Amino acid sequence: MAELTLDGTNLRIAESTEKPDSAQRIFPGSYWEERFSRAALKNKYELTAPSVAMEVQSKVKSLSETLASFRWPDQGFGLFNSRLVVNDSLLDKNISASLVHKDDVQRYYRYYSRGFSGEVATSLDAGTYKFDMSLGDSSDSLEVEISSGMTNDQVLEAVRDAVNESSLHVQARIFKQNAVGSNPDDLLGTGSALAFSVNTAYVVTAENRGDSTQNLDSANELSFSDTRGHLISGLKLYATQKPIGPADEARYDFSSASAGGPSRFLGKAFDANAVTTLATGDHSIAYTIGTESGTIDFYVEDGDDWNTVLTRIADRAASTSAKIDAEVVDGKLVSPVYTGDDYYMIDGIAVSISAVNPKIGERLVLTPGSGLDALGLNATAHPGADAEMTINGYREVRAPGEFAVDRGRVTVELEGHFGDSLPLRVVDAVTEMEKNVGLVTDSYNDLRKSILPAADLFREGFADLWRDPVNGNAVDLEWMGLKEAEEDKLLWFDSDAFYDALLAEPDKVRELLEDEKDGLFTRWQEVNNEVITNKASSYLIPETSLPGPWLPEPSPRTELELEVKRELVDTFEDSFDFNFDDPADGSGRIFSTKG
Repeated sequence: MAELTLDGTNLRIAESTEKPDSAQRIFPGSYWEERFSRAALKNKYELTAPSVAMEVQSKVKSLSETLASFRWPDQGFGLFNSRLVVNDSLLDKNISASLVHKDDVQRYYRYYSRGFSGEVATSLDAGTYKFDMSLGDSSDSLEVEISSGMTNDQVLEAVRDAVNESSLHVQARIFKQNAVGSNPDDLLGTGSALAFSVNTAYVVTAENRGDSTQNLDSANELSFSDTRGHLISGLKLYATQKPIGPADEARYDFSSASAGGPSRFLGKAFDANAVTTLATGDHSIAYTIGTESGTIDFYVEDGDDWNTVLTRIADRAASTSAKIDAEVVDGKLVSPVYTGDDYYMIDGIAVSISAVNPKIGERLVLTPGSGLDALGLNATAHPGADAEMTINGYREVRAPGEFAVDRGRVTVELEGHFGDSLPLRVVDAVTEMEKNVGLVTDSYNDLRKSILPAADLFREGFADLWRDPVNGNAVDLEWMGLKEAEEDKLLWFDSDAFYDALLAEPDKVRELLEDEKDGLFTRWQEVNNEVITNKASSYLIPETSLPGPWLPEPSPRTELELEVKRELVDTFEDSFDFNFDDPADGSGRIFSTKG
């Protein structure tokens, strides 16, 4: 056995061990390597963690938005005959567009009259003409007075006004055209023609008809019949036909849009429990809406508080007319407490009175009687307005703001204001779905590419939150065109395979993507929502787990690290349990034999 002499001390090497991976050889190196790697990770964390978290958060939001753009068509047609609506991004916050199920399609314009030479004297005799107008279960008896010498235009205007003043949600409009097709839709008559319409917002569907068992076609049917004279028969009305088949693939340009709304009066706020300041006795608020007028009558008793009075006003207003609604709402009023710098607001109540489903041009006007100025109804009045929008060059007006295009197969609800011309497209559903799955795949890959280079900055398994749904159903997903590839496990999308899968088993494809529990897109969106809510930065490893190389051992970051730490301690105790008095200890360690 070889011996060495160092500073008078005899040293000798113990017999070599047969453990090539003994703790003697690997522990010191692994220890320092771990300390320095953690120091490097700490430096990386301090330099890049905030920006990486922001980038990941942005990519998660992008994936979420791309997933939201994927929709499965549901208009009652076969998948390969279905359509989808695609908005310009600037339209999203201003309109809500949808395709109508084939069973619920109704035309906006229901009837047209024949064309008349507007300046020519009418052929109708002077007198009073009466006719009934019905919409579903509701009907109204209308009357038109025709005097000698009236022109055709004047007769059409008289009929228009009678219809527009009726209680039914039917509108009449006069079109003038010199040639067929110069106005929208399928008006055939030239000259002056009368058009009768029903806003698609009032269409009865299987979902909104409640307990009624009436046939949907009957519930939406508009009809006219003469009861005195032959005014309706003289107009020679012809009904428009419902379209056959899915919506047309087309582009619509919307511009100069102004969202409307009903008239609304919101009173001042009051302390609910405070005694009213209104005089005891009877009071009234006069109203007019369209051709209807009347009064909202109520009374005040001695000692009534504001809650009692405002509730009484709301109840009487709502019961006075079917065209008026009212309620007591929450409000804010100035507190009597003043600090010298600011006034404070406290909770209160107010009365709100508004028009119900007004027709085009209808406005609610309130005139409070003497002594009711304290209610402040007119001070906060919203006068109301019709919704207006230019569609492919034609100015259209609606009340409420739902516009129907493509003969009722596409509805557009106006929710905001905009001036620029913005497009909406109706496209083939399968083509759009295929494109959107590709966009989702790209967005998923972008997210993965942003996470993987910085995976050590995030808690263990963070990147797998999105990969697990893919890995757990790899065979079926590959069948429909989604397959993991490369070392980073990015997704590859085969559009041809996706198309073939849709053609063969569309229901299975939909389940793979949108099943409420196990669908790929469903699970991804659940993860997105959770990460967006918690913020990606909350998934970073704790900074306290990354001290410098000369500081104490960092605290474990995960359950796994805690277990590994415990095992290393056990290994150290087992491997280094030897007798220091025996220089030939089998550990192979060099130690002093002096003395």
